[in-house]
This record gives sequence, C-alpha cells and structure tokens, in this order.
Amino acid sequence: MGGLVCRAFCLFSLVGLVTLGQPVVTFAQSGGWGEPIAAPAEPEPARTEPNPEWADAPPTEYEERSPQNPDWVEETEPPPVGTRRPRASESYDPRYANRNLTMPRGMMRGTFDTVVGRRKDDGQPFGTTGTISTMNFGVGITLANDFEIGFSRYRMGSFPGVSVFPNFGFGGEGLITFSMSPEAKFGDIPFYARFEAYENDVVKLGIDAVFRIPSRTEFGFLGGIPLRFIIHEQFAFDTGMEFVVDNNPQGPSIWSLNIPFNFIANATDRFFLKLNSGMNMFDLGHTVRTATSGLVQGPFYFIPLGFGAGYTVDAGTTMMDIFASFRFPTFYGFTTRASNLNAETWQVTIGLNIHSPVLFKGSAL
Repeated sequence: MGGLVCRAFCLFSLVGLVTLGQPVVTFAQSGGWGEPIAAPAEPEPARTEPNPEWADAPPTEYEERSPQNPDWVEETEPPPVGTRRPRASESYDPRYANRNLTMPRGMMRGTFDTVVGRRKDDGQPFGTTGTISTMNFGVGITLANDFEIGFSRYRMGSFPGVSVFPNFGFGGEGLITFSMSPEAKFGDIPFYARFEAYENDVVKLGIDAVFRIPSRTEFGFLGGIPLRFIIHEQFAFDTGMEFVVDNNPQGPSIWSLNIPFNFIANATDRFFLKLNSGMNMFDLGHTVRTATSGLVQGPFYFIPLGFGAGYTVDAGTTMMDIFASFRFPTFYGFTTRASNLNAETWQVTIGLNIHSPVLFKGSAL
C-alpha cells in the first residue's frame, strides 16, 4: 500500500514538472465545463498612414475650373511679356478701301514714289516734254483727332492728283524730291494740312489746304474738299473738288478746277486694285490766251485714265502699302474748239507708304 502511494506521488510530481514549462490554458464557463476560453486578442499596431476611407473624394472638373479655386487660371492667349507696342494695322485699317481720310492721332506716314514716263511735245506752252523721271520722298503726321499735316504729294483719296500743271503728274514735289531726266534738278516742297470734318461707316468728308513752296517752279495753292464713299468695307469711291491757283510771273495767276475720280476695290484684306480718272479744267481765267496774245486759247480740259494695284504688309510694328500704277495723264483733252486723244503721254509710278504705330496720344481736339 505504501509503495502504491509512493508511485502515485511520483507520477503527479512528474506531471507537474512537465506542465510548468507550458502556457497555461484557461477555461471559462460558457454553457458547460470543458469548453476552451479564447485568449484575448493582441492590440493592433498604431496606424501611421491615413485611412483611405477618410480621404476626400477627388475634385470634379467643375470644381477644378471653379473661380473659387485660386490655382485655376482661364487663359485664351499667353500673358504678355514686358510692354508691347501696338501694331499700326491695329489702329489703321489694313484694308485700303476702308480707311479714313486722315490717319489716327499720333501716327506718322513716310511716302516714297518714283515716276518714269514720257510726254510728247504738243506745242503747248507749259510743262516739260520728252522722257521724264522723278523721285519723291514725303512725310505726314496726325497731330490731333482728324487733323493731319505733312510735306508730301500723297494724301489719302487724292493720289495721284489729276492736275496737269506744272508737272503733268510726273512728281517733282515732296519733302525731298528731284528729277533725274530730262535734267537733274530739285523739285518743289508741298506743305499740306487736312481736316476730316465728317466721317461715319459710309461717308468721309475732308478739307484740304496745300501750299506749294517753290524751289523749281512757282508758288501755288490748292484748296480741296475730298470725299470718300465706302461700300461694304471692301470698295471705295473717292471724289471731291480741288481749286488750284498757280502763280504766273508773266501776268495774272492761273486758276484751275480739278475733280478727281478713284475707284478702289480690296480683292482681299491686303490686296487692292485702283482705277483712277477725273477731270482737270485748266486756266479758267484765260491767262494763257492773254500771255500768248490769243495764239493758245484756253480753258483746257483733260481727262486722265489709269489703273494700279497694291498690297499691304506688316513689317514689325509698322504697316506698308506697296503699289504700282500706269496712267495716261492727258488721255483725252479738248478745248472749246478742238479735241484730241493722247496716248503718247504716259507714266509708270512705283510707290511705298510706311505707316508707324501710334507714337503718342497728343491732343484730343
């Protein structure tokens, strides 16, 4: 009996030693004995990244374009870099037929033309005959609203002039001008002032005063009323009246009346065509008849005929009109006694007008 107790004690002691190194399994009552009780779950580690379920939804296209978004900028063109000077074509219409009779305030125009042609010797007591060629430089500037001055034979709507005296339209007038044939000489200097008295989308009306400062011929004065009609911004009809007084060192001054006629058509916004004619009534006061003792009797009437073409281009901030024309300055002439068709007097003109951008605001007269 003692041995049996001893063996039992040893068995329990061995079991206790074995269980000392094992984890303790706990039990809990859950409807009955013998059901294991789960060990408590270990705590989850702290979250170091944001929970994607908590993040805001991506912005919609409307929210991105919303004015409340300071990062959104609506741009239709790149922002300007520095100060940009406006182009001349932004102030003065590149369509030749749709321009005003004066440039915008603060704009300048440089003019150049060269004329080559021939006038036959018809026995008349005025004007050079033979082969004639000239070069003419001029300048114009608009000082105030609708008020333009310059030293040039070019004026919008009044070029080329229909006057046959003193140079039959062969040039010889400008701020700097000279003839190359039949002899080399400097020409006269015309000073003009033009005021555009009335203008709307269809009608432009101006007033001209032109003084010929003589350095080769004689003093002269022109008072004109240029008139322009515009049709659909692509076509223009230029006309008006010009009263001319030319000094005559041998007697009374010579009075003349010019009625120009120019038709301009812009085939494109830059390319234009021109047809010019008119009427020149020269020596209305019969001065030539008095000076020649009746051998040559006026008045004299001349109808010129010409045509030309030109193209307008932008060159940096400037705008240039490049043009060429061919004309018979006395295509049809007549007096009260006779008439004559004259195709032997002709001229070719090549010209260039350069318009600056608006350089100053000036006075708002």
